Amino acid sequence: MARLSMKMSNFQLIVLALFGFFILLGVGVFAAFGGLLGSSSIGPVVIWGTEDANTMNDLVATLKSSDKTFANVTYVQKDAGSYDASLINAMASGSGPDLFMVSQDDVSSFADKITPIPYSAVSEGEFTNSYIDEGQIFLAPNGALALPFLIDPLVMYTNRDLFASAGIAAPPTYWSDFLTIAPKLTSLDQSNNVQQSAVALGTWKNIDHAKDILSTLFMQAGDPIVSRSQTGAIGPVFGQAPANAPANPAESALRFYTEFADPGKTTYSWNNALSSSETDFVNGNLAAYFGFASEYATIAARNPNLSFTVSVVPQLMGNTTHLTFGTMTGVALARTARNPQGALTVAEHLTGQQAISLVAQKIFLPPVRRDVVIDTSSNAASAVFVQSSLIARAWLDPAPSLTDPVFENMVEEVLSGAQDPASAVAEGAQALQHVFSETSSGSGASSVPISQTP
Repeated sequence: MARLSMKMSNFQLIVLALFGFFILLGVGVFAAFGGLLGSSSIGPVVIWGTEDANTMNDLVATLKSSDKTFANVTYVQKDAGSYDASLINAMASGSGPDLFMVSQDDVSSFADKITPIPYSAVSEGEFTNSYIDEGQIFLAPNGALALPFLIDPLVMYTNRDLFASAGIAAPPTYWSDFLTIAPKLTSLDQSNNVQQSAVALGTWKNIDHAKDILSTLFMQAGDPIVSRSQTGAIGPVFGQAPANAPANPAESALRFYTEFADPGKTTYSWNNALSSSETDFVNGNLAAYFGFASEYATIAARNPNLSFTVSVVPQLMGNTTHLTFGTMTGVALARTARNPQGALTVAEHLTGQQAISLVAQKIFLPPVRRDVVIDTSSNAASAVFVQSSLIARAWLDPAPSLTDPVFENMVEEVLSGAQDPASAVAEGAQALQHVFSETSSGSGASSVPISQTP
C-alpha cells in the first residue's frame, strides 16, 4: 500500500507540474496578444510611411496629450522612391515597423506581409459605416488589410482666364462637353502646332496621372477593371462587356481619350511635343488639368498669378452613379510586428474620429471617415475635395510596374494607328490576365491571430 501511495503521489506531482506549465504558457500567450491579466498597456509601436515627418509627429504629439494610446508611438518617414524595398528588406531582417502606410496600389503586392485586422476587432459593418466607400478596397474575407487613413481624389483644375476669354462661363460637367468647348479653347498655329490646349487627354508620356484618368473613364463607362472573388482572390475583368451592352465600355472610353490627340479631329488639343500637363497648366497654356487634391498648394505656389478653380471630374451624361479615381492610404499591421496587439490598438485610434479630424486640419485633404465633418463654407476647393472623396473609387492593382505598360501600350497603339480601340482593349485584356497569373496576388494575407482590442 505504501509503494502504491508513493506511485500515486509521484503521478500527481507530474500531472500538477504539467498543468502548471500549460497555465504559464497560456499566460504568456495572453500577455503577448491580450495584455497580461487584462493590462491596458500599449507598449512601443513604430509606424513607417512616406508622409512628412513633421506633420505626422505633430499629429502624434497632439493625440498623445489626450490619448495615452500614443504615449510610445514613433513615426519614421521613408523615401517614397525606395519605400517598398526598404519595407521588404526591413521585414526580412526583423527590423521592420509594427504598422506601415500602404496605398491601394500596393496593398495587393504586400498582402502576404500584412496581418489582417480581424472582423472580431473591427466588424465589417463598423468598417463600412465608418469609412468612405473606397475604403472597402482594403476588405478581404478574413479581415481588413488596412484601415483607411488618407484619401486623395482626382479632381479637375481649370484656368479661369482661359475659360472666360473663350466665352465659357463654367467648367464642363460632362465629358461630352469637351467635344464642344475643345475647339474654342485650343489654339493652333499655321503648322497645326498646339499653342494653347483645351485639355490634356490623348497621349501617355506627357500626361500626368494618365493611368488614373483612363481608370476613371473605364470605371465610369462600366468596366471595373478587376474584381475580387468570394475567396478573396482578385482577377481582371477588363474588356468584358456586360450582357446586352450597346458597346464595349473600355473600348468606348479608350476611343474618347485618344481622340484629343488626333490631328484629324475637331477635338484635337494635345500631342507628345508638349510639356507635361501639370507644367503646361501652371504656365497658363492648358485650360483643364486633371490632378489630385494634394496638388492644390503646389500649383498655387508655382504660379501665384494663375487664376484657377477646382471642380469634380466630369461624368458620363446619363449615369446615375458618379465616380472619380482616388488614391487611398491605409494603416496596415505588419506580419513581422513585434507588438501586434499594441499596434492594432494604435491603428484603430489613428484612424478614429478624433485623429482623422486632426488629419483633415493638418493635411489639406478630405477626411476618410463619414462621421468627421469639416466646415467648407469658406473654401470652395475644400468643398470639391470632400464631394470628390465621397465618390472616389480605385481598383486593386497587383503590380503597378507591370500594369502601367499595359495601359501605355493601349494608348500608343491607337495613336500610332497600329490598332483600333477594340483591338487595343482586347490585347490589353490579355496582357492584364498575364500579369495577374504571373503575380498570383489573391488576398495572400497572413492570418496570425490577434485578440479583440481592449
